[in-house]
Amino acid sequence: MACLAWLILRPRRIPWPAYVIALCAFMATTLLSLAMSAQPEAGMGSVRKFVLFSMGLLAVNFVTREWRARISHGVLLAVAALTSLVGLVQFGMAYLKFLSTQNLADDPTVLARITGTMGHWMTFSGEELLVWCAAVPAMLVLGRRWLIPLGAVGTAIVLSFTRSVWLGAISGFLLVALMLPRKMLIGIVLPIAVVAAAASGLIYHRVAMSFGQDFAPDTSRIEMLSAGFRMIRDHPLFGVGPERIHTEFPRYYRGTTDLNNFYYGHLHNNVVQLAAERGLLCLTAFLWFIFEIYADLIRMLKTSAKDARWATMSALAALSGFLVAGFF
Repeated sequence: MACLAWLILRPRRIPWPAYVIALCAFMATTLLSLAMSAQPEAGMGSVRKFVLFSMGLLAVNFVTREWRARISHGVLLAVAALTSLVGLVQFGMAYLKFLSTQNLADDPTVLARITGTMGHWMTFSGEELLVWCAAVPAMLVLGRRWLIPLGAVGTAIVLSFTRSVWLGAISGFLLVALMLPRKMLIGIVLPIAVVAAAASGLIYHRVAMSFGQDFAPDTSRIEMLSAGFRMIRDHPLFGVGPERIHTEFPRYYRGTTDLNNFYYGHLHNNVVQLAAERGLLCLTAFLWFIFEIYADLIRMLKTSAKDARWATMSALAALSGFLVAGFF
């Protein structure tokens, strides 16, 4: 808040992100959906989260030099590495407990996944994903010694056993892999490959559950998407209201799995989630917002100096990884 106050009160003109109009449209359509909701009070949390968008404004105004971008990436990677170590300790303790109980609730690949310093494994693994994807191109300027914390974050991603994050990390990495030297690519991939090979049995166990018939959180996903489409059909413009998927889902559910056996507050697809929750108007604004970010980053990639392109690639990798993970 102090930084924002200084930003507003300083005499110089405030630079705004290129996506600001699209972002305002997204926030406006969210407020419109909230106003049309049967329970507006339930969705106030979504409005309070608008403050998080101030990070983009701060970045545009403060990360204005290559050296500032380098320091920012270093700090983010250092913090992510520390939280990764917390998560790795959690995994070790959870795995030992699972070996003694053989209880699904204690399985660190399913229901007892690592959370680091966060409250949920999806939040933790999603944050690690963003930092890891952003840090891969930053290795060009941070140097080889930063491969160690990068490896720690990558290891935490592997042992998070969150499949959507795995796919997002692969996508973000492939987007920037061609711009990295071969030796650096090996230094990035090798520790993750070693960890994945050591944990191959657990990875097979987790992936195999996706194709089984006994694990409700996986087997119910198709029906969750179908329920989301039914919500969109009945509430095309404004959705069922922010934070009301969990309330409305039982009305639209047609599956046979007991609702008590899986979480249905999120439909496991961000596009369907937004459309069902806030309507097609809000989804359109969100897609416009994403398009503006990509368009601006591509313009920067074409016009920036060669030694500064890593920062743009960093943003592209993180954004792409985030979007791919959000589809699952």
